[in-house]
Amino acid sequence: MKYRVSDTDIINVDKVEFIEVDGSCINFHTSTNTHRSIYNNEIESNCVFNNIVNRFSIVDLRLNNSKKPETEAERKEKAFEMFWNLYDYKKDKPNTRKTFMNLSLTQMGKAIKGVKAYVDSTPDRTYRKFPRTWINARGWENEVQVDKKKTNRYVKPKYITDER
Repeated sequence: MKYRVSDTDIINVDKVEFIEVDGSCINFHTSTNTHRSIYNNEIESNCVFNNIVNRFSIVDLRLNNSKKPETEAERKEKAFEMFWNLYDYKKDKPNTRKTFMNLSLTQMGKAIKGVKAYVDSTPDRTYRKFPRTWINARGWENEVQVDKKKTNRYVKPKYITDER
């Protein structure tokens, strides 16, 4: 069964194995690929996700009972992986890991919260600091400016092929 999940995306729900919510995105995983549907904000993506999960028999990864890290080292390692995936500028991972592991758990939490705002404020990766430099400069304590203005809201649907 095909299901419209946004203004531009139609998903064949029968082929979806599982769905995950990633902020303002929903990732639909099939056996062959992953489709990402992007929304305006987290609230909108969560509403669409809840509608899909309530209507179809799809696995909710938020309720996955995977083993939680027990030791402080495991928690720090998981925190680094979260930071590394959020930063989206993959440079000098071994040295960045060493620097990140020297932070306390509370500092790691603040860094993970602050990195999203920093990445949003620097959409062009060429102007972004190396991750290790950002950690050494304690970038999560700096004020970041995010452009709140949305540009043209209209997005041409993928199924339209002709130009008007």
